[in-house]
Amino acid sequence: MTKSTQPTEAAIPEWLSRTLDDKSPGPKIYRWTTDDVHPAGDVPKPAPTAATRSTDDKQKRIYVLGLGNLGRLFAASLAQLPNRPPITLVVHRPGLLEQWRANPGVVLHPPSYLDGKEDSTNDSSRITAFDVEMWSETPPPSHLDAISSVEIADIGNLVIATKAQDALRTADWLRRYLGSESAVAFAQNGMNKLWPPYGAIYNKARYADVSNPPMWLACIVTHGVFSLGPFASVHAAPADVVLGAVDEDSSFAGRGQEAYLVQQILAASQLKARWAQRHELWVLQLEKLVVNAVINPLTAILRCKNGALFIRDKMADDGLTRIIDQLLEEASAVLRALALHEIKTGSIFGQPSPESSAALVERLSFASLRAMVYRVGELVKDNNSSMLQDAVAGKKTEVGEFNGWIVEMARYLKSVGATDGKTIDVTANQAMVDLVGKAVPLSEKELVEYFSR
Repeated sequence: MTKSTQPTEAAIPEWLSRTLDDKSPGPKIYRWTTDDVHPAGDVPKPAPTAATRSTDDKQKRIYVLGLGNLGRLFAASLAQLPNRPPITLVVHRPGLLEQWRANPGVVLHPPSYLDGKEDSTNDSSRITAFDVEMWSETPPPSHLDAISSVEIADIGNLVIATKAQDALRTADWLRRYLGSESAVAFAQNGMNKLWPPYGAIYNKARYADVSNPPMWLACIVTHGVFSLGPFASVHAAPADVVLGAVDEDSSFAGRGQEAYLVQQILAASQLKARWAQRHELWVLQLEKLVVNAVINPLTAILRCKNGALFIRDKMADDGLTRIIDQLLEEASAVLRALALHEIKTGSIFGQPSPESSAALVERLSFASLRAMVYRVGELVKDNNSSMLQDAVAGKKTEVGEFNGWIVEMARYLKSVGATDGKTIDVTANQAMVDLVGKAVPLSEKELVEYFSR
């Protein structure tokens, strides 16, 4: 007999509870263009309307929402396709429309920029062939007499490259314009929220009135990119992207690689993307999450480069190594329990063989995860983690999507009886959430003392 996958009410995460309480079809959303933020004396041009765009355009147009480092990487890479699709960049505030109007273009410098081999004033890396819009629940003032002309149309292809905590919230905000013909690729760190057990609950709540939900895609991005300011980044460490479908019940099931958005991402040579089967994608996301749950919060708290965590002998019995090990032991306990539960319910793996099940459990063991984290730590030792960059800039971090997810999943596993009634210890991961949330840097000595209390 398989175990239940339905969490108790106490284990339902806050984001899902909020969704279940909201029965609305979603807000109407309007497009703003650079002509809606014109300087005094300029006469705005009519905004492009959905009606003026051909059916072919609507089917092929790709929207990239979130113009941070990953958004710029995807936009620049897709724009360099031989038969490039129409691409619209969606920014989040009027000031970015003004900046684009003054100096249009996405700049993605190659790695040679770091060696001083590329002149910072060289515009060869600038790409301007984009439409740029801001989406808002408020129509632009110049179109209040005909707001229907600036309401956005149904979305066929969307890349959401926001921070992890904003990703599903953004997709949910756009639900009025998404349907069974839509493909949505999420490009951020952390576990996608639409994996079991919560994806089916979300889809039922939001898309019960359509034949199928959108095709939900997840991208695992290992490229190293850092920002030089609005619309400009350095592609410091080219790597790859793994792409796959999250939801097994979508209308795209079984033919994901045929979807237009998928084809374009796979064809963009700079992304070096490959397609992964659903079960492989799930495991790869789990492993990437563990790396992020160790390196990101510790570097944000200690205000150090990634390599500073690993300069000691990895077998040394010092305080910071013990903290790393505790984080990994907790993550391994949660992930192994989750994997066994998913194998029993068949929601991701179907009916794997005993040999493949044992291999998966071993892959998520403490020893395997530890070796992986130290291996990745060596590769990225000279980098500043994204969480460190956010912490220094005073921005909200993704710690809730990394360590917070581990804490949340431990609660879920207990609620469905997957831990034999025991509570999985996740105190170290909860401490990371708390400490990063306080935004107060600590020395290594202070951090070790905190864990010794």
